[in-house]
Amino acid sequence: MFKFIKSALAPNIEPELPPNYIASINARKLSFTSGSSEISLPDFDPLVISAYELSEMLNAGAISSVEIVEAYLHQIEQHNRRGRQLRALISVAPRHELLKIARRLDDERLRGKRRGPLHGIPIVVKDNIMTDASLGMDTTVGSYAFVGCTPKKNATIVDRLIRRGLIILGKSNLTEFCGLKNPSMPPGWSAVGGQCQSPYVARHIAKKKLHWELSAPGGSSTGSAVSVAAGFSTLAIGTDTIGSLITPANRAGLYALKPTVGEIPMDGIFTLSKTFDSTGGMAKSAKDLVALMDAMMLPTSRETTAPIPKTCFRIKEDWGDLRIGFTEPTIWQSWRKSGRINADAERFMLQKYDMVVQSLIEMGVDVVYPVELPPQSSLNLDGKNSFEPIVYHEFKECLSEFIRQFKITKVHSLAEIINFNLEHPELTLPPSCPHQNDLMAALASSTPRNAIAAARHHLRVAGGQEGLDYLFASLKLDVIVSPGDAALSSLAAAAGYPTAACPLSALKLNGQPFGLTLCSPPNTENALLHFLTAYEVTFPPRALPLPLNLVPLQDPHPEPLPDRPIVELILHEWDTRRFSCSADALADWLNARWRKSGYELSAETVCEVLRSNGRVAFRGLGDDAEGAFAR
Repeated sequence: MFKFIKSALAPNIEPELPPNYIASINARKLSFTSGSSEISLPDFDPLVISAYELSEMLNAGAISSVEIVEAYLHQIEQHNRRGRQLRALISVAPRHELLKIARRLDDERLRGKRRGPLHGIPIVVKDNIMTDASLGMDTTVGSYAFVGCTPKKNATIVDRLIRRGLIILGKSNLTEFCGLKNPSMPPGWSAVGGQCQSPYVARHIAKKKLHWELSAPGGSSTGSAVSVAAGFSTLAIGTDTIGSLITPANRAGLYALKPTVGEIPMDGIFTLSKTFDSTGGMAKSAKDLVALMDAMMLPTSRETTAPIPKTCFRIKEDWGDLRIGFTEPTIWQSWRKSGRINADAERFMLQKYDMVVQSLIEMGVDVVYPVELPPQSSLNLDGKNSFEPIVYHEFKECLSEFIRQFKITKVHSLAEIINFNLEHPELTLPPSCPHQNDLMAALASSTPRNAIAAARHHLRVAGGQEGLDYLFASLKLDVIVSPGDAALSSLAAAAGYPTAACPLSALKLNGQPFGLTLCSPPNTENALLHFLTAYEVTFPPRALPLPLNLVPLQDPHPEPLPDRPIVELILHEWDTRRFSCSADALADWLNARWRKSGYELSAETVCEVLRSNGRVAFRGLGDDAEGAFAR
C-alpha cells in the first residue's frame, strides 16, 4: 500500500533530474548512527540533506560543524548574489566568527556536551529579527533606514537558538517591512535584499532578456523558505501575519509551523500586528521541525526559574487516533485569480490532493471529507476588509516599539522613515517599488479605537467561534487540512490559531511545488506536528529543485551585484563627473553621498560595474574625489 501511494503521489517534474544525481541522493540514504564504525565522510548535498541526518553524522564523528558551515557558506557564495542570483539572504555572518562558533561547538561535542538535538546545526533567521552586533549582521527589515543601526541585544528567540547550540548563519531576505510599504510591491522584494527568486522555476529568454516563470515564491518570509530549499541552510525562522510563512513554505516544498499567537516571545522582532503575528520555523523534514519547534518554544534557564522539560513535542510516525477533516479542494484561489495555473495544472493539483485523502481513508485513518470552510468573505465587516484597519492601527505602535530596541538608530519614527526614503530614492524607491503608499496610509491612519475593537472582535468570532471552533467541535476534529492557497490561513490568522504547511507535489509545467495547509485549535501544535511526522513517512519525499549548478545560466555575464538603479547611477556619475579613470575615487564619492543611508559599495564592485559596461576604469589610481565634489 505504502509503495503504491508513494508512486502515485510522486511529483512529476520536467525536466527530469539527471540519473547520476538520483544515484547520489540514494547513496546518501545511509543511516549515520552513533554506533557505526565503518562510515566514510559523504560529500553531502546541501539541497537534500536534513538537520536530522546532519545531526546523526555529527554524533557518528563522520563530519564536523566546521565542515557543515563551510559547505553552506560555499553554496551561499555560489548562488545567493552570483550564479542563480536567488537573493535569499540579505547578510551572512562573518566567516571567521562562524568558524569560531562552530569549532567551539565541535569541542563541546568532543567533551560529551550536547546542548540539544540541533547542536552545531546552522540556521538562518528572517531579517526582521534582532541579532546582537557581536553576530556581525544588521537587522534591516529590508530597509536602508535600518542599515548600520545597532540593536540593544538579541531577540529572545535568537538567544534560545544560540543556547541550544544552533549557529546563526545569516539573515534572510523578506518583503520589505513585511509587505507594508507599497501594495504593488512584489513578494520577496526589499530595497536592501533585492528580489528573492525561487530555486525551482523554469527560465526562458524572450526579446534577449532573461525571464523567470512564476518565480515569486510568495509571502514576506520568502527568503527563509528559499534559503532552506536552495541549500543555504537546513533550517530557517520566519514570521507570519496572514500566511506570510505558510505560503512561501508551500511554494518551496517545506514543512513549516506557525504556533498559536502569543506562544513565542516577540520582543526584538519587527511585526505588523500584535493581534496576528507569530514567529515560526521551516525545515526540509518534519523530524527537523519537531526539534526546531522545541528549541523555539521552550524557555531557557535564563528566562525562568521553573523546571524546564527537555522536549515539548514527540515524533509520531503512525496516525494514531488523529481525526482529520479535509476541506473541499476546488479552492486554490490565489493561484487561479492571478492566472498562475492553467486548467491542466489545476486538475493535476486536485488529483494529488484527492489521492492523499483517498489513501488515508483506505489506510483506516479517521478522515472526515469534505469539510466546508466558511468563505473568506465572512471575515469582512460591513463589506470591508477587517484585517487592514487593525494592521494599519497596530503597525505604528509595533514600529515604535521595534525602534526603541535599537541603541543606535538614524530614524526614530514612521515619519522619519518616509522622509528617509524620499531623500534616497535611488536606493529605497527604485522602479520595482517606486512608492511607499502603505507607509503613508499607516501614518495617516486615524480609525477610531472602537472601530478597531469591533473589527478585532468580528475576526475572532468569524474565524474562531463561528468558523473553525464550530468545525472542530461539531465534527470532533483534531486537524483541518486544505490546499495550500485556500482561505484556511486567513481564518486561522483571524482566530490566532496555529497553522502548518507540508509538501504535496510539484507542477509539471515548471517544477513549482505546492502543498497543504493545516490548522488546529489554539495551543495544540502537537497535533499539527503529529500529522506532519506521520505524513512524512507515509507519502513521497518533497520535490527537489534541479541542482543549482545544472540549470544553465542563460546570460554568461550576469548583471553586477548592485541592482539596476544603482548601476545606472554609477554610470551616470562616471560619465558626468571627472574621476580620472579611478574607480576608487568614484567609490569614495558615492559612499560619502550615501553615508547616512548606510549603503556602501567597494571599489572592486564599482570597478566591475564600470568595466562590464564598457568604461575604462582602474583600481588604485589615487583619490580624485575632491575634484569631483568641487564641480
